[in-house]
Amino acid sequence: MSEDKKRDRGTDKAKNWFVCHRFVLMALVVAVVCGSIVWKAVLLHFHSFDVQLAAIEAARAIPESENAGAAYIKLASEYLPIPHYPRVVNNKALVLTAKEPWQGKDYPKLAAWIDERQVLISKLIDISRMEKCRLPIPLNNRQRSYFTNPIRHMHGWTSLLVRSANKDVGEGRIDAAIEKYACILRMATHQRQQPTLGSYYSGAVRQDQYVALVRRLITQRALTDEQLLLIEAALLSVEDDWKMHLRLMLKVQSLIERRGRPKITDWRRYWDYRKRNNKANADALERTLRYHLRALANRREMHILIALHRFKNKTGNWPRNFDQIEPPLSKETLTDPRSDAPFVYEVTSEGFRLYSGSLTER
Repeated sequence: MSEDKKRDRGTDKAKNWFVCHRFVLMALVVAVVCGSIVWKAVLLHFHSFDVQLAAIEAARAIPESENAGAAYIKLASEYLPIPHYPRVVNNKALVLTAKEPWQGKDYPKLAAWIDERQVLISKLIDISRMEKCRLPIPLNNRQRSYFTNPIRHMHGWTSLLVRSANKDVGEGRIDAAIEKYACILRMATHQRQQPTLGSYYSGAVRQDQYVALVRRLITQRALTDEQLLLIEAALLSVEDDWKMHLRLMLKVQSLIERRGRPKITDWRRYWDYRKRNNKANADALERTLRYHLRALANRREMHILIALHRFKNKTGNWPRNFDQIEPPLSKETLTDPRSDAPFVYEVTSEGFRLYSGSLTER
């Protein structure tokens, strides 16, 4: 009987030892797994993000001969940046010539300054005719600098083009003006093709600004069907492609943010960085979406205006309603994306009014 008790006590000790060491073994396994995760997150921090960004760049790559981005980079290296406000006339004249038609005789110094840059204007028009644009994703401040990033040059280029186009309108060269307005709109489209919120926002803002000039040209001048076709070809479609662009932009934004994020071991800087970037990213996303919807609404309105003017060119009168337009406009074209309300069209004694049914009349 005593031997049985000794044997039972030995068995109990063995069981207790096994249970104790089983938990120790499990703890060691958990520690190894966690250590592996931390090692990958910290030691491979930059490598993994760079690899993912490189994969995105590879997927976007197109032949250089088809890439407007390569041509813009080359142009930026050949010319000094164009000032948005060239100091050849006073600020009042600079604001007016960027918004209204004007003549060279009124501002001869500005006219001469523009004439000296006709070669640059011709190159910009040629580049803008390329359908696709792929610029390198900027990863640091050097790549975002004024002198190395053509996105920054575009601000000056578009101000040069719009003043030149407004001068053409003022002097009666409507075809030349349309060509330059179309160039500006296509350059904005090129900016929207970049997978970063900043570039997309910049392109949407420029579309919003310069579509207004084209709208005024259409409403104040009798344009031919050929001229209307040139404007229509420079506009993007009426479809809302926000979700398609957003998916890639958010992925790139996340990778760039995580690439510059301090290591989690430096927890104070890490959480401060996370807090600042989360707020900045949310603000940038909201601002970009707002301008995207404005630009989309303007494009749809432009397509409606072009259809109305084609009807007038064909019949001599404005249509009584949208139903008279052939081919018929899609429901998507006739809807303001900012409110999902339909555009309202009314014939008046002076012509017509076109505005969104839920927004302030234009």
